[in-house]
Amino acid sequence: MRYQDQVVKMTQKALEDLCRAALAVPADRQEWVPGGDARSTLSQMQEVATSARFFLPLLRSGDAPDFDEHALRQTRALRASFATIEECVTAARSSLTQLCQAISEVPEERLEDEMVLPFGGGTTMTTADVLMLPYWNMTYHLGQVNQLQLMLGDCEMH
Repeated sequence: MRYQDQVVKMTQKALEDLCRAALAVPADRQEWVPGGDARSTLSQMQEVATSARFFLPLLRSGDAPDFDEHALRQTRALRASFATIEECVTAARSSLTQLCQAISEVPEERLEDEMVLPFGGGTTMTTADVLMLPYWNMTYHLGQVNQLQLMLGDCEMH
């Protein structure tokens, strides 16, 4: 199996795991936050629903999108346009098709190419690493949603 195919398989499963967990959060608790800078389940799913805007350019050309104030405002407005977990799930599943197509089309010879991403003042990653970013992002949010569920008293494995 090619590396790209394994990444696609893992990414698809990660999204389904995340969607199942998020949809299990009661409707009246989807915007609940435990305090501080913690984020609600809805907020996290809004990010996942719109993450293709960031990941697709990276996967297709190695170009990171702008992170200037205008771009951030646009992203926040797009995220806010998803009012429910169900809307987020639909959008995330739709964009997953594009993400997986882009992952599967990355040529083997590009896997070791390096690119600098605008995180933490600049982070260097290989293309192989970048292919895993959507998967990583979804599993990161799955853990957060699971923690919120535990805090709400839901100990069931969804």
